[in-house]
Amino acid sequence: MIVDEEAAKVVKLIFEKYLEGYGTMQIADYLSKQKIPIPSDYNKKKRGTKSISYGLWQQSTVRFILSNEIYTGTVIQGKRKKISFKSKKFINLPEEDWIRVENMHEAIINKEDFERAKKIINNTKGSRIVQNNYLFKGLLRCYDCKGYIGIRSPDKNGNIYGRCQRYGRFGKFNVCSPHNFNYQVFEKQMLEVLRKICKQYTNKKRLEEIAKQTTAKQAKEFNLKNQIETFKQEIEKQTRKLEIMYDDRLQGIITLDEYLKNANRIKEAVKIYEQNIKELEKEISEKSNKKINENRLDNLIEEFLSMKKPTKEIIREFIEKIEIHSDKQVDIYFNFKPLQDLNNNFICARKSYEKKVG
Repeated sequence: MIVDEEAAKVVKLIFEKYLEGYGTMQIADYLSKQKIPIPSDYNKKKRGTKSISYGLWQQSTVRFILSNEIYTGTVIQGKRKKISFKSKKFINLPEEDWIRVENMHEAIINKEDFERAKKIINNTKGSRIVQNNYLFKGLLRCYDCKGYIGIRSPDKNGNIYGRCQRYGRFGKFNVCSPHNFNYQVFEKQMLEVLRKICKQYTNKKRLEEIAKQTTAKQAKEFNLKNQIETFKQEIEKQTRKLEIMYDDRLQGIITLDEYLKNANRIKEAVKIYEQNIKELEKEISEKSNKKINENRLDNLIEEFLSMKKPTKEIIREFIEKIEIHSDKQVDIYFNFKPLQDLNNNFICARKSYEKKVG
């Protein structure tokens, strides 16, 4: 496949706006106002049609583009199959059975941005579409029924309220409860909590770095690599032994039984060395990935704390979901374990303090 540069600009624009926090409907309206041709009209133009209309972009088209992995250079086949060669009917196959081949063509969207967009789509699936671009939209869940918490439009006094959507639809059947809360107050308090946890993380990290012996960590990693090198040398040594024994067997110096007995012993030893190498390499890789995640979190926190008005994009980088209880208690689920641990400790300390005061 060859990239169509003109169409690629539109795809990049859609991903850019979505990751900035725009909803699929807002993006569709923006593309329509800019008179950017919808895919079908653009294809007509490419085929040489002179009179070109500007159809209106649909939310479903924008969502389809955001969900299409082909823009990352990946080709997916085998999503469906025929029931039998005699039938024309197809059945959809589960995703794990699809045939996915990466790097088949030039990518116009990097995989990291595609995964971030996919995560936002999954988080906002089923949530009510509203025109206002609320900071925590799509992340709020009802603790009791696990459904979405919708954010309602401002009332005549300008107040914005959140409410359990499942209750809104099925409340007359005694499903769940309203979970009403003032969204403006919630957003302000939530940002304060996030800043407090981020500052705690920064302070703790600084103290840990002072306390840690960096040289000891480096020495441990160096030791792991040395162990791997030692095992590799042992494998070479045992392989040479096996070659010598084979020559001895051909020359009749040792019997077949002696050769097989010793060869099996050597092969078993080599197998153990190879397994040890695999485990040590896995340990080094895990340490490296942990360091990458730590650096990503450090950069994210630094960016967040420097912002006067955080964006939806950076909030979603931090938070997986937020559950609201009927008594307005809030449970935050972070995407990063260190922040989740700090949050859990913060909650435990607060409950302990309230119990003593009470």
